Amino acid sequence: MINRSTFEFLEEASSNHGAEWLDDNRARLDCARRDLIEFTLALANSTGSIDKRVDEANRDPRKCLSTASISKGTCCITLRVSPSKNAAATYFVQISPHSSYSGGGALLPPPRLARVLRQTIASHTGKWRGIVDGSLFRTYFPHGLTGGHNLSASGYVRNHDALDFLNLKNFGACRNVSDEMLVSSNLVEEIVKSFAAARALVDYINRATTKLPESR
Repeated sequence: MINRSTFEFLEEASSNHGAEWLDDNRARLDCARRDLIEFTLALANSTGSIDKRVDEANRDPRKCLSTASISKGTCCITLRVSPSKNAAATYFVQISPHSSYSGGGALLPPPRLARVLRQTIASHTGKWRGIVDGSLFRTYFPHGLTGGHNLSASGYVRNHDALDFLNLKNFGACRNVSDEMLVSSNLVEEIVKSFAAARALVDYINRATTKLPESR
């Protein structure tokens, strides 16, 4: 869980009060950062119990937390499963009052990785469908993948079985997290469950994208 004082700070900060408000609330910002760092450490440790790669790929879990956005009312946490730059899929959490979520996959992957992923989906559609249409996946992510389309994704057979996925910009699955859950003692447990439900998606994406040489 996150402290209620942290939730209240994020809620106020999201209203964009400006530099003067932030200066007046610097102590609250520092407290919120410390609380969210502790939460990230606890989340990384718990996630390691369902995916040991998280321990290896995130030697310092504090670096998984983007602290810059906290002053604007949003906390973003990214847990990688591979040190490879081409491993586009991760587990992720956004903590922001009224718009929090957790899940896994690749949100807005670089264009070259997105192209490889689309080609893989087109060639291995059965495996892809087995994941995104699976019962566990649909239980935690009933709305499927995050929306957004790239109209430049063309060149595929018009009646291809996976055509609805071949023009996506986002290949991530997000589960909404309520404000009540943010301050609940079950928060870490529930987020880790969403990670477990997204693991097959994370693995599919990373198997496809890590076949490429590292970009420079």
